[in-house]
Amino acid sequence: MKEEKKRMAVEAMGLPKDVLLGDVLVRFTGFHEVCIENYRSILMYTDTLVRIQAKTCRLALHGQNLGIRYYNQDSMGICGHIHSLEFEPVP
Repeated sequence: MKEEKKRMAVEAMGLPKDVLLGDVLVRFTGFHEVCIENYRSILMYTDTLVRIQAKTCRLALHGQNLGIRYYNQDSMGICGHIHSLEFEPVP
């Protein structure tokens, strides 16, 4: 309930939700590149799967020849042939 009230207040004020609420932001460039912002950690990294922990969920990026092009504390870029992206709830 508290989280819902916070979301409503942020929306009412027109503030950027991804920054204030810590939501993950995912931006694709075709099938070959994705930029992920506001992540917490890399849980698994292979050439076919990259699993990432965000504040409110986990992301599983599936594909072929996947590679992490860059990463820092705020964002990361993943390249390769991307097949799918799944959002998994935090247990």
